[in-house]
Amino acid sequence: MTANDDCLRQLIDQAKQQQMFLEMFVRSWVDDYRCGGGTVHCGKGCRNCCSLAVHTGFAEALAVARQLSVEQGMKVADYAVKLRDLARGVSELPHYLRLHRDEMGFCPLLNEEGACGVYPVRPLTCRSLISTRESVWCGADFTKVAAAERDAFLAALDRKVVSFPSHYVAVLQESGKELEEAGAQLMRSLLGFALYGNLGVLAHLCLHHDLAGAALEGRDRAVSVIAQAGFDHPLLLTVS
Repeated sequence: MTANDDCLRQLIDQAKQQQMFLEMFVRSWVDDYRCGGGTVHCGKGCRNCCSLAVHTGFAEALAVARQLSVEQGMKVADYAVKLRDLARGVSELPHYLRLHRDEMGFCPLLNEEGACGVYPVRPLTCRSLISTRESVWCGADFTKVAAAERDAFLAALDRKVVSFPSHYVAVLQESGKELEEAGAQLMRSLLGFALYGNLGVLAHLCLHHDLAGAALEGRDRAVSVIAQAGFDHPLLLTVS
């Protein structure tokens, strides 16, 4: 194994360990919450949250890219190019997130049954998104919800549990973010920089533009590959 191979292995191994840790934490938290009378509405086939823009670190995206079939890789490529074109001229995060939900449809990694096609290696962002309300709210556009209905929804949220004004569990999202930052820190220590961005974009760049190889050559080379592919947009990818 070369030094370069070892760097990538360390990054992916850490990502796997983080995912296992978060998985255990989520299960423990959900069990306790249900024992206390709370309800979690996530389940197999529930996919409304899969229309959200998923952003993740480089290592998790690389692990996903390495698991993709040829067909999945083609779907990811189509998604990434469409999102790249959609994001042109967009500078505000809320606008980007709304466009993503309205125009991009569901995650390209969903299978024909509507379930996650990369479930064992799905990123921390997905694992930490646990809903305390029915799935219809995971797909709701609150700019189109009647004021009275929106106010009733907000009033019913348990602010001690959720990341208000959303209905997703705050402590689990916070834990996911902390683990992502630990992954970024390891990448900085090994390669001198960290990459974070849209899962489909990162996976596409790993599959079709050898972003992993470029990253091993250094920050400047990675930035060059991203720019040449047309994905040098701060709402799609960040280099830190």
